[in-house]
Amino acid sequence: MLTMSRFISLKNLLAVLAVFALAGCTAAVDKSEVEQKSNPVADLHQELGQKLEAEKNALEWYSYENALIKARKEDKVVMIDFYATWCHWCKELDKTTYADPKVVEALKAGFVPVKVDAESEKTVIYEMRQISMTELADKYGVKQYPNIWFIDKDGNKAKLLEGYLPPKEFLSYLKYIKDGSYKTMEFEEYLKKVEGWQ
Repeated sequence: MLTMSRFISLKNLLAVLAVFALAGCTAAVDKSEVEQKSNPVADLHQELGQKLEAEKNALEWYSYENALIKARKEDKVVMIDFYATWCHWCKELDKTTYADPKVVEALKAGFVPVKVDAESEKTVIYEMRQISMTELADKYGVKQYPNIWFIDKDGNKAKLLEGYLPPKEFLSYLKYIKDGSYKTMEFEEYLKKVEGWQ
């Protein structure tokens, strides 16, 4: 037997279903408009995903002091990138070479990267003294940019790379440093003998 309260509930349920059905028809009609409009939640989700991916693939740059400690502890080579804020090729190095996933992977595996603004008065600890980054650049003989020094785990200067290299060549240079070939041959010779470049 259908009571009055159940009848009203059934009537309300039918009304709600009718509203949803009409809304569904309207949504279907306007689907092309909806697809053209951006979905803020989906956009935010995609943006966060891209940022997380970029962070995962980004280099972690260390301070000069911490890099030397980390290199000794983990048996890695320190890579010091001396740059100037106005330097075009320094910016290109950041934008292309240091952004390349294979370069990032190689650096994370065997190197401790450091960035030093060679014209900055910010200070670092060098041989138990506090000096400016400009003075540190002078200690390394920096005269042009980019100027990248590779330092062995004991803090000794291993090899200097002057200028910009695109990702593929830079990756070869990292191998040249890491396998110790820099001790017995120049980079151009290494490229021909070991990497098979002509």
